[in-house]
Amino acid sequence: MKGRLLGAPMILLCLAFAGQSVAQLGIPEDNELNYSLTLGAAIPVSGSVNQEAEPLVGITWYDQAGEQLGGGNGAVGISGEWTQIRRKLDDKDVSLVPIMLNYRQYGSAGSWRLFTNLGVGIIAATDNIPEMRIDTGANFGWTGGFGIDLTNNLFFQFRFIGGSNPSDDGLWTVQGGYRF
Repeated sequence: MKGRLLGAPMILLCLAFAGQSVAQLGIPEDNELNYSLTLGAAIPVSGSVNQEAEPLVGITWYDQAGEQLGGGNGAVGISGEWTQIRRKLDDKDVSLVPIMLNYRQYGSAGSWRLFTNLGVGIIAATDNIPEMRIDTGANFGWTGGFGIDLTNNLFFQFRFIGGSNPSDDGLWTVQGGYRF
């Protein structure tokens, strides 16, 4: 299962070597590429749950942040994702849905366009996960991460999603995405 979860992002990474230089193209939102779909894996920080990695799917919307935020290289947006966590207590799957308001800042390294992401919002849970200190309903959430644009449409990112107790409720994520 773990190999399949990382397969799609690895394919996207391989495409990087066949892609064009994106650092000179501005930001994707300049080209009206405001939506994206992501697929990857969520890996709980806490060793007290019953899995190593679970699928993570998401959808995002970003738009230009304007000159006041990022000097033309910034974007603001909203993201919604879904994953499952298996409770150790009774082996029950609990759905987690992080919904975040995000700020993304683009930069470049050589011919590569890079980005950092910071966000704040909620992590909605369908049930309690005591070993992660997550309650049913809405919990405070935040995210931070970085990524690389392989083309204007394809990207790869690493993020951390946490809440009030990041050493218990945190998730490391690795994702590939497609902008449209």
